[in-house]
Amino acid sequence: MVLANVGPSALWYLTRATGAVTLILLTVSVVFGIANIARLQAAGWPRFVVEGLHRNVSLLALALLGVHIATTVLDPFAGIHVLDAFVPFVSNYRPLWLGLGAFASDLLIAIALTSVVRRRLGHTAWRATHWFAYLCWPVAVLHSVGTGSDVKQIWMLALTAACVVAVIAAVWARVGLGWPSRRNLRSGAFAASVALPAMFLIWLPGGPLAKDWARRAGTPLKDIPGAVTTNTATGGNGSTSGSGAGATQVAAFTANVSGRVTQSNTSNGLTEVNIVLTVANPTLGTLDVRIDGAATSGGGVQMTASSVSIGSAANPTLYIGSITSLQGTNIAAHVSQTNGGSLALVMALQINPSTGTATGALQVTPA
Repeated sequence: MVLANVGPSALWYLTRATGAVTLILLTVSVVFGIANIARLQAAGWPRFVVEGLHRNVSLLALALLGVHIATTVLDPFAGIHVLDAFVPFVSNYRPLWLGLGAFASDLLIAIALTSVVRRRLGHTAWRATHWFAYLCWPVAVLHSVGTGSDVKQIWMLALTAACVVAVIAAVWARVGLGWPSRRNLRSGAFAASVALPAMFLIWLPGGPLAKDWARRAGTPLKDIPGAVTTNTATGGNGSTSGSGAGATQVAAFTANVSGRVTQSNTSNGLTEVNIVLTVANPTLGTLDVRIDGAATSGGGVQMTASSVSIGSAANPTLYIGSITSLQGTNIAAHVSQTNGGSLALVMALQINPSTGTATGALQVTPA
């Protein structure tokens, strides 16, 4: 039996790609709107070309948005549900930043639906609704940098910068054409096009580009590589292990392990693998490993969450933590005590799927 590897699924890659492309298409659509279709026509662009480009780009953005939402919901990694994709700020995964994405999606869908019934709705009502497109774009930008996993990548930073610059250029072109008519409104638009991007640039280094952004953004600890769960390890009498005397001291050792492996389906459609092992060590004699993920064709799982605990028979959760690396049946983990002290675990296991047994070796090193 192969437990499989830690890593993103094809759905995760597709979610990232469709999100980036949707932002590009939405930017192009907004640039067309800001630059003013009528002014483009005055510059020599045929009306049917301008309106056709604007409409088709907007429809393509909506189609890509649908794929983005579908792949996000289907990907089991973050556990995002259909409700989370359309109702803002209810998700357990980065609620604010995912909520902004849901809000932007709702606005874009509303704009598209009112455009379909434009003739029945009336030009005034349709135009009022269409103004929400200018709100949809900055909300989508905040969503992409707040919850996107590629925000620290050079290509994503360059893409976001290009989108922002394109919209700023469109605003400046719109302000300049027809000046000084409606001077106050144009001056306000110009000031906003300078102040808001400046505030965005100031926020980025301490926000999405900071090292601890995943935690501050609201990512569940189980989804942060190397994050330690917050369960309290207690002794047989209910007291915290090592309290008053500091963390339990453990010297580095290597020992044989043996035990059982069970596999079951969870309520959210994932597969859970439980490995309960006995360790040939007088201090740390029990080791429990749980792996959650999507089932693979090889009989294992593509890990999306994990928990690891090691301790004694009287206190099996003396140290708790999570898997940091999973390659086949070779497992690395980091576990800690609540009052200090941590260990690095490396397991090399041989699993017999027909009998549900596991044997192998464990290396423990104080971290």
